Amino acid sequence: LFKTFDKSVKYNVDNKRTTTYRMKMSDGISVEFWLKKDAFDISKTQKEVILDLWNGNASSSADYGRFTLALTGAGHATEGAGTFLVTLQSGTVGFYEQTIGTSTITTSSLSDWHHYALTFVSADNGVDSRIYLDGNLNEKKSLGSVSVSEIGGLINGYIGALQTAPSGNVFHNTNLTGAGKLSASLDEFRFWKTKRTSEQIANNWNRAVGAGTNTDTANVDLGVYYKFNEGIVGNTNKDSIVLDYSGRIAN
Repeated sequence: LFKTFDKSVKYNVDNKRTTTYRMKMSDGISVEFWLKKDAFDISKTQKEVILDLWNGNASSSADYGRFTLALTGAGHATEGAGTFLVTLQSGTVGFYEQTIGTSTITTSSLSDWHHYALTFVSADNGVDSRIYLDGNLNEKKSLGSVSVSEIGGLINGYIGALQTAPSGNVFHNTNLTGAGKLSASLDEFRFWKTKRTSEQIANNWNRAVGAGTNTDTANVDLGVYYKFNEGIVGNTNKDSIVLDYSGRIAN
């Protein structure tokens, strides 16, 4: 029996083999990817979602947990003309649609391939947040005003669209599953269950990383890793599956 399931997702807290999208904010989280986006069509949507993580609880619940990373092509009413929007909420604690990135990251600059890495970790008075462009620190800022604890529950993730409506009364009883679709190209998408250091990002932004979370203790903080370089075999059922190279088999 153990041989039958030896390649399944394993759970071992001591070796950090926990849930794929764990968000223990004292350890932090990191998201990195290559992105190319030719243009925005704000007549269809002003915001396009890169990643949406949600623990399934209602936004009115004290157990609500959500992380959303999005792009905006229409500027942002309270934060200027930011391009990347970040939301991190745990119950009533956190922040909603805050921008990150200097003026060197614009809707126009997205039309060329670049690597982006974003890290978030709880601090005494908010969340220490950083964005890197092609391996170099672009901006560091504190988001929110209080630290965020671990987001509990089973966290599911959508890449390229919303899982459900954002928090707020304006979206009450509105079904927005699949809204905010991303119209862009992504490559080398990685989610880490820890804050990556500047050195780690600088050393690995332009190369693949090894993994094997289920069998080896290397890079056990790697939650998912989509290389998007699988071959085409001509079978729709197989070709539609994106393989996870983290070792967690979250295909």
